[in-house]
Amino acid sequence: MSSVVPRSRFDRFVGAVTWLSLQTGWVAGALAVIMMGALVREVGGRYFFNAPTDWAVDLNAFLLVGMVYIGSAFTTSVDGHVRADFFYGRFTKKGKARLDLFIDAVCIYYAAVMVWEGWQLAWEALEYGEVSSGGVRWPLFPFEVLVPLGAGLVILLLVVRIICNVRYLLGKGEPYVAQEGGH
Repeated sequence: MSSVVPRSRFDRFVGAVTWLSLQTGWVAGALAVIMMGALVREVGGRYFFNAPTDWAVDLNAFLLVGMVYIGSAFTTSVDGHVRADFFYGRFTKKGKARLDLFIDAVCIYYAAVMVWEGWQLAWEALEYGEVSSGGVRWPLFPFEVLVPLGAGLVILLLVVRIICNVRYLLGKGEPYVAQEGGH
């Protein structure tokens, strides 16, 4: 008979946010593959068949925005952002948790600005039917909405990290642990 410890709502919430953040890495990777295919098509068409496209460069620029902003939640979940590890590594576990609280709070502020401003731009693009100026008149809203969506996912993950670290500092749990693939 196995003894399964029931997980709290908070633990399930942390698990769900972490799972969602890890899935954004797959989405970003898929966007990179699409970008690569479009560029291979563009280069092959241009240099081997003298048939360039009028859509590949614009599409790649838009997909790059999606890859960066959607993928930022994955990068945050694996602790893959740049950090001065030679400095950070000298802190105790509690010191790291305190420093992470400060860094995460600053990052939430920055990401919140990205959500607000990104949504303003995306909404304006939707409202006025803005399109790209390239050969193919791509609607801008689907690509611009990826900025606040990605920043919102990062905020969600940072809130989870802050709660985990505060609970740890209060002696009620463990600090947030980055998933596999980071530092």
